Amino acid sequence: MSINFLRDFLNNKDIISEYSHQNYIDKMGDKQFFHMDCSGFVYWYLVQMKYKKSLAELRRFLKKHNFIKINRFFCKDFTFIYEHQNEFNYWQFTERPTTKSILVIIFKNGHGHCMFVDKIIRNDKDKLLLRIIDSTRYPHKNDNRQATGIGSGEIELIYKNKTWFYNSNNPNLPIREAQIYFVNPVK
Repeated sequence: MSINFLRDFLNNKDIISEYSHQNYIDKMGDKQFFHMDCSGFVYWYLVQMKYKKSLAELRRFLKKHNFIKINRFFCKDFTFIYEHQNEFNYWQFTERPTTKSILVIIFKNGHGHCMFVDKIIRNDKDKLLLRIIDSTRYPHKNDNRQATGIGSGEIELIYKNKTWFYNSNNPNLPIREAQIYFVNPVK
């Protein structure tokens, strides 16, 4: 995975974005306008970087198990994917993040969020502070977004009593219990 591609993407002044479940790109004047949610953005990136085998394997798996609703994954699918990770050749799950990992978070209510790990700021046994790149409607701490959409910021993962908690570092959101998955697709 090329984290530099994502950093260059964020610095491109000809691109604007907003968080949207519509997941499409159009033009606004001479700029590309990305209307994407978190998994739509991750999927778009994997297509751009030509992760064809990884994406095909994931689609086959989800279709085989009647999970696929559209031509990409949802965050909530990753609990099932993780439970069947031995059926994958092109998706590697890890216990701890690496720069470029995809971080998938699943909350108790079944909703989720996914993002790319841009930088590991702190990696302790019970706490991870990460700079991430994602598409969100809730900007994070030290975020470069003006509003919603694609950008980067800092999040915190806390491990307490054998449970992960996700802190988006947004004052409008509570710290929430979550299942945490770090995955690296392979070309």
